[in-house]
Amino acid sequence: MVMVYVTQDVRAPRGTFQEKPLLIALLVTLTLSAIFVTFPQIDIAVSRLFYVEGRGFPASKMTALNTFRAFGQYFPLTLTIVLIFGLVLKLIYPSRPSLFPPRFTLYFASLFLLGPALLVNGIFKPIFDRPRPRSTTEFGGDDLFVHAWAFGGDFFDDRSFVSGEAAVVVCLVPLAFFVPVVWRRCVFVLLSLFAALTALNRIAFGAHFLSDVLIAAGLMAMLSIALAYVFYGRKGAQACDIKLEAEMTALGHRLHELRRTAIAMISRRLSVAPLLLSPAPSTGENDKG
Repeated sequence: MVMVYVTQDVRAPRGTFQEKPLLIALLVTLTLSAIFVTFPQIDIAVSRLFYVEGRGFPASKMTALNTFRAFGQYFPLTLTIVLIFGLVLKLIYPSRPSLFPPRFTLYFASLFLLGPALLVNGIFKPIFDRPRPRSTTEFGGDDLFVHAWAFGGDFFDDRSFVSGEAAVVVCLVPLAFFVPVVWRRCVFVLLSLFAALTALNRIAFGAHFLSDVLIAAGLMAMLSIALAYVFYGRKGAQACDIKLEAEMTALGHRLHELRRTAIAMISRRLSVAPLLLSPAPSTGENDKG
């Protein structure tokens, strides 16, 4: 028996901006980038709201805010572990239906791997050597301020652009579109609020500028929309769950067959090993004399 998960598509009226969310996300991200590049003092002004002369960024020493930050780190990690656990269970018990819809698992796995892992920490962090606010001379540090999208020219061990933690929590927002419709708006608001508070927390800690978190959010929004089209928006995409479920079932059975073959081969070799290791029978010639 194959469990089928169907996501109802709700399309916006044709010819409207709502029909093109990827274009909207791109325009918003480009607009924000242009504003912060043209007026870099916005970043300094916002970070200065949380800075105290001689004390740095005192919010970073508050236990409650550090607890909130830990929750923002461990919640996405827990989701990732649960998805991997569901995938492993499917491979161990291939005849049973998947714990989560296959497209759901692949969508969020792709989102986290391509977004925070590859785009943010694999590409942006090494290329854009922007120091964190707490490391700049404006806030008691030794490094010069560098505006968004600037290369800077120096190597910084602790880079700010873009925010990895903000990117991770923004990747949780699409979860709202997988809950029942009656809960969708509420969950979307709560997850968006959680992402906004996490971003504000990073600014209050002196770990990121405002542009770091907003541009990270824009980039993750574009990626999440693009992946949603790949996995859910194409014609006939609803049939993918059935196909993926069948392929994962077949893969699980193949892995079980390989395991049985390997165990049988090892058993045969172990049964032959004592015969190979036993001493050769004596001919009696060496016993004379």
